[in-house]
Amino acid sequence: MNETTGTASAVIAMTPAEEKAADKARLLTSLVNVCGVPHAHWKTHPIALALKHDGVTQFNVDFIHMTAVDIDGLQCEKGGVLVPLELNFKMVL
Repeated sequence: MNETTGTASAVIAMTPAEEKAADKARLLTSLVNVCGVPHAHWKTHPIALALKHDGVTQFNVDFIHMTAVDIDGLQCEKGGVLVPLELNFKMVL
């Protein structure tokens, strides 16, 4: 006789606020694990600052839809002046 054992899986729906928080966490995870942004300095790293300045705050909503033109146009603030993101950081993105 062929029997299967296990638990029934339940679908857990996230609230919009929970989904937004999870999407922000995905962005942070990708910045740290893929782009090499040090976790201790993710709020002050040029990549994070440029993305924030451009309004990129969520992974699925903003980040994955960025094109090469979007990345090329990123700017961050240095000494109170907006400057283009350095080429080496653009290449990482």
